[in-house]
Amino acid sequence: MTENSSNLFDSESRKNSHLSLPVLDLGEGRAAVLNYFRNTWQLTEELFSSLVSEEAYYRRPYHKTRHPLIFYYAHPVCFYVNKLLVSGLIEEPINQDFELLFETGVDEMTWDDLHENDKEIWPPLRNVRAYRDQVYDLVVNLIESHPGFGEPISQDKPTWALVMAFEHERIHLETSSVLIRELPSELVAQPRNWPDHVKAISNSQDESLLGSNFPKNQYIEVGPCSVALGKPEKWPTFGWDNEYGTDERKVESFAASKFLISNGEFFQFVKSGGYEDSKYWSEPGWGWRTFRNIKWPTFWKQDGPSGSNRFRLRTIFAEVPMQWDWPVIVNYYEAKAYCSWLSQQEKSKLNFRLLRESEHLAIRDRNFNHEEVLARKGDFCLSSAQTFISSNQQTLNHNLRFGSESPVDAIPANDKGFHDTFGNVWQWCEDSFHPLRNFKIHPYYTDFSTPCFDGEHQMILGGSFISTGDEASIWARFHFRPHFFQHAGFRVVKESINPKIQKDKYDRDDTVDQYLLFHYGGENDQKDSEIRTSITFPSTSNLIDRTVELMNKFSNRKDRALDLGCAVGGASFRLASTFKSVTAIDFSNVFIEAALDLRKNGEIGYRRKETGRISTELTAKIDKKIDRERVQFYQGDASSLSDTSAIIKKRPFNAILLSNLICRLSQPKTCLQQFSESDDYLKSGGILVIASPNTWLEQFTPEPNFLDGRSNSDTLSGLADLLPNFKLIFHEDLPFTIREHRRKYEFIISQISVWCKK
Repeated sequence: MTENSSNLFDSESRKNSHLSLPVLDLGEGRAAVLNYFRNTWQLTEELFSSLVSEEAYYRRPYHKTRHPLIFYYAHPVCFYVNKLLVSGLIEEPINQDFELLFETGVDEMTWDDLHENDKEIWPPLRNVRAYRDQVYDLVVNLIESHPGFGEPISQDKPTWALVMAFEHERIHLETSSVLIRELPSELVAQPRNWPDHVKAISNSQDESLLGSNFPKNQYIEVGPCSVALGKPEKWPTFGWDNEYGTDERKVESFAASKFLISNGEFFQFVKSGGYEDSKYWSEPGWGWRTFRNIKWPTFWKQDGPSGSNRFRLRTIFAEVPMQWDWPVIVNYYEAKAYCSWLSQQEKSKLNFRLLRESEHLAIRDRNFNHEEVLARKGDFCLSSAQTFISSNQQTLNHNLRFGSESPVDAIPANDKGFHDTFGNVWQWCEDSFHPLRNFKIHPYYTDFSTPCFDGEHQMILGGSFISTGDEASIWARFHFRPHFFQHAGFRVVKESINPKIQKDKYDRDDTVDQYLLFHYGGENDQKDSEIRTSITFPSTSNLIDRTVELMNKFSNRKDRALDLGCAVGGASFRLASTFKSVTAIDFSNVFIEAALDLRKNGEIGYRRKETGRISTELTAKIDKKIDRERVQFYQGDASSLSDTSAIIKKRPFNAILLSNLICRLSQPKTCLQQFSESDDYLKSGGILVIASPNTWLEQFTPEPNFLDGRSNSDTLSGLADLLPNFKLIFHEDLPFTIREHRRKYEFIISQISVWCKK
């Protein structure tokens, strides 16, 4: 099925193979900057030339969650002007009305966040074209005359703003192409200079035939390894803020599919009724599916009577015979439902899921692996970074080398045996979008990444056929809401769910085991069954359950919760049964590791100490009714949430829990004052639940910082002084115990208070 690669990538035989230039090398000078700008502009004009009438510019998308294309024709141009103003490269706007109207796009919260009431606010197409011409002349004159473009561009210079605008426009080249793909086909036509397909469109059989019109997938084992993430600050190409920073992640052994999941493979899920059975879908995924009432992928077009399972495929510009060997394009919900369906087809105990970001790096060949690239940077020093990237792209369906996705086996495998680790289509990942360590916001675009570090955007990696510039680089890290469509598919990871492996002893210290018991153990697990036959244990409550109960009772909305000082996540997961999104933060790395393992596997083994050398093996389990993907765990300092603003400063939480936390902080006043002095974390009507034993010790908190009082009321008064714009709406004393071993328990009375922000 695969064409001979020497013919497939013969540059002499490929027309229009350089529609897109490779990513700009920031040290190449004024002429290179001007060429890259003109190429960027040409790409947008080429794509929008596919719209055959003005109606196509103004037609609302069928889903009504995005603006019409006239917005996306003008938005990148306004971005040029606005960022040049921010950086000081220009002093006056071009058309302030346009630059306000077209400044901000749509990041709808949910699939039913419709924009029904937009009036006819969009100007005539001729006016938008005239505005584009003005901006084009402005940018050309700026590049040709400004002294800053006669020297290398870097993040600390105003000229960075213009390169940012180039890459922003290239992102919208891809997102606009998806909106064009969603238009009725009679409103579009393929542009004259658009690149060819990798192979001619085949008239595939009506039915998918394994081994005939799509290849049989295989799984390739990848051994344990570690991977490095993070783009060097001085790498001579533009990068978005989330690409910078550092991280090293350990990767356990796994097996991933050799190919991306093809239309032919996905058809088996469709044919078996996978879209009609809620058991395969997450709760929000099923909500999306039923709201849209879809029964197959969006870009599959029914080609026969209902139930015939005959389809054609919509490309960007046309409907063509179904290409069963092309990768399926779906959203995150659909990809996860397929994995769930596949898991249930296997009689053996196997689980199927999507790749993680670290695993995506692990399946890359050495030319595209961050660690390898950095280790060999002397071989292709900073001045040759562009050459490195462009030469490797000659064997990828990337950077608009071809005009559509390609068969999953058309591009040769990499040195690890995987096809399309880069290019063809983006790949949905298990990870929600998150920053790397030492993440910094760039002042020219303060809200590019941070609003999306909210646990509600899923990562996509690897780029697609239309990814150009920075999107087509090895450093790119992108994301979308799980219901949104991009040119994105997925590959599958196969892992064993052998209980013996899952329940292996959790190799951590006694404190973690103790907290796992406290958070997840039932009453019978906590109290020794033999001893309780001869004595009566003191009557106590479950602190975790009670604090969650109070969060639910007093919070008037259930969108977002913050569990601050989450430990091993018992309250975090319980909150996910009622709140749509839960962010959980703890200072202890070993606690967060345990919570992440629970999120990944749903259960984890630990030891309950009995006495001396004797212990009992138990398993902490998350209720299967809880959607674990609603919870995101992070390591961070509760007294300095501004340091984790990239994680949580998207929009305020409805409720925040501080349980067994404030008397373990060195700066408890600072922690509480964050919520009073800023609306970033809680707004009016939001609640704060504080549970504390008030065990003030100098080993944790300097004595001058103690928040103790001579009486309960004194302590509450002290808290009220620190929370002047909060009202105390409930308080109680709650007894509970923490077991050390079968004959030793810590009996604690927590002072619980609930505060509502005025």
